[in-house]
Amino acid sequence: MLAEVDRISEGMKVVDAVAYRLARRLGPHVEVDELRGIGRLALLGVNQTYDPARSTFAAYAARKLKWAIFDEVRRTTHARSAAARLNAVMASERHLEQVADPDEGGDGSAEGFQSRLTGLLEDQAAALALGLATSRGDAMSVHDDSTSPEEVTSRAQVAASVRGALSDLPERERALVERHYYGGEAFDVIAEDLGISKSWASRLHERAIATLGKALRDHA
Repeated sequence: MLAEVDRISEGMKVVDAVAYRLARRLGPHVEVDELRGIGRLALLGVNQTYDPARSTFAAYAARKLKWAIFDEVRRTTHARSAAARLNAVMASERHLEQVADPDEGGDGSAEGFQSRLTGLLEDQAAALALGLATSRGDAMSVHDDSTSPEEVTSRAQVAASVRGALSDLPERERALVERHYYGGEAFDVIAEDLGISKSWASRLHERAIATLGKALRDHA
């Protein structure tokens, strides 16, 4: 088992890796040094809550640091385009944490693998669309110089499909998604307020993403 000083040393490397990966995903709206600074501040708390019986420190730290960085960036981000991209990346990351490896389970055939992979990619697209459609000001309808009128219309149609699908979700799934993506509330806080565990909230989130994915497939 790693001593505390060794965990901190390992954690600094994890901070750098997580910061660089998120900087690539978030684009020019954030500086990698800013993300590294947030991660380093969060590292001490991560070390204090680590349970060696549950996972390796690197795996635990990577996940906790990622969400600590997301929460701080979300708190300080006000520009509409930056908030839209952040929301989309967060939805994408939360979805990817919940899905199984497409190479696992199923019947093992090439057709079965392709079906699972297609479903994974479609749901991932739904997660990204959800993040954009629920950003402040509905960023999917925002026009810029690089966007054609056809793209604006298509994005507006997708955003409308997402909003329509949200209204059809079961009550707790809808509350979870709307409060997290529209309201900016922390995932853990919403789960506690709804009287459910974080793991169950994650399952509800994944079911909501699957429902949104089907709505977008039907729309296409």
